Amino acid sequence: MKKKAVAVVGGGVAGLSAAYRLLQSGQCEVDIFEAKSYLGGRIQSREVQGQKIDFGGFLIYPWYTHCHQLLKDLDLERLLTRTPIKELYYVLEKNGSPLKLQEIPFSKIQTLQIWSKSLLRLLPEKDVADPGLDRFDRKTISEYVRSSLDVATHAGLFETYLDTLNQGYCYGPVSSVKASFMAPIFRQTALYGDVRSTSYFSHGTSAIIDQLATEITRLGGRIHLGTPITHVKGRTLMSDGQSFKNQAVIFAQNVTPDLYRDILKGVEAECWYTHFVTATVKLDVQPKCRETDDWGAIFYAPDELLSQQVLSAINLDVLYGPHLRNYVTLNVIIRGDRDQPIAASKVKAKLQAEILELFPECSTASIEAFVHWEKTMPVAQEAFVEAVRAAQGKNRYYFAGDFLGAPSIEAAISTGKAAAQGVIDAL
Repeated sequence: MKKKAVAVVGGGVAGLSAAYRLLQSGQCEVDIFEAKSYLGGRIQSREVQGQKIDFGGFLIYPWYTHCHQLLKDLDLERLLTRTPIKELYYVLEKNGSPLKLQEIPFSKIQTLQIWSKSLLRLLPEKDVADPGLDRFDRKTISEYVRSSLDVATHAGLFETYLDTLNQGYCYGPVSSVKASFMAPIFRQTALYGDVRSTSYFSHGTSAIIDQLATEITRLGGRIHLGTPITHVKGRTLMSDGQSFKNQAVIFAQNVTPDLYRDILKGVEAECWYTHFVTATVKLDVQPKCRETDDWGAIFYAPDELLSQQVLSAINLDVLYGPHLRNYVTLNVIIRGDRDQPIAASKVKAKLQAEILELFPECSTASIEAFVHWEKTMPVAQEAFVEAVRAAQGKNRYYFAGDFLGAPSIEAAISTGKAAAQGVIDAL
């Protein structure tokens, strides 16, 4: 039987997972089109001091069932290491002292109030790739917390903590992120394992991308790097004067309004992305938190008045060993016009000054590696995701990506596999 020609647009983990499943079926010829010169999307590992370290998502939760299955298929699960979590700290006010979670003075009455109003809404939210979009009345996290506490304005410590946590992991501000998208993560971490239960690849999560690329090539898939798809006409994709005709297409790239006008006529692409830089810095001494250098990570409360700000710091000595003592990875938000290009030199100059304010015991800070994420984590709206869900399979278009659910490697892999299965069933 002649194999069907299928295109996958996007070479992140969602697109690669979809391509791998298509090729495993033996029914498809697969071409992957990636606009950048490399695969992996937000999974990137860079070498620092001879050690591969992660600059994108790297924590693997125990309840990432689709992710763990893929790792088993690729014979990679054996390489996972339990994350050696040290203490996490939160700085919840300007120049405030770092606090452990158990030290944050949450009101017991308000805690009970939030949980009593949220528990029945949270319990059904098992699937990070397919959350119930109406479950939280289409409120943002801020709106939902405020309504739960019956306050009209800022919900105080709860809202500040959730925003610090959310943005420290490079998600959007809680005033923009809809509660329905994040609910599965809150539920699953509460019931089946938070960051203390995670695993990671001590030699870089890019092992997943490298192995997927190897298997895809071995199975006959074709990978086209530096090939942005600029227009779509039917199932024909166009890139720089070239056209590629297919019998089905899986769209697994970042949401781009111009391209989505071709893909989904009349649908507004209501999804924007946070804008971050991740940098690994070397300090002249091991940085301290509350007079100790034995810390895991620090999260800093966002200050919306700052155009650039460190929102989280990770102690690399803890993750990778003493050869990276004095090294810290920082997640730095870039605020303002999301489409405005930034000069790396300006970011680095401001960052070096901020580092020495955050860690005053250090006198020098050199930036060893630097990744600019122009599109970091998606902030989608329910109406857009509903439209994409409704369009699955129409015109033999299929969609994958973590914008469809709770943004995570699990949602990306799950939606990639589901899109591939939809193609296989249709063809």
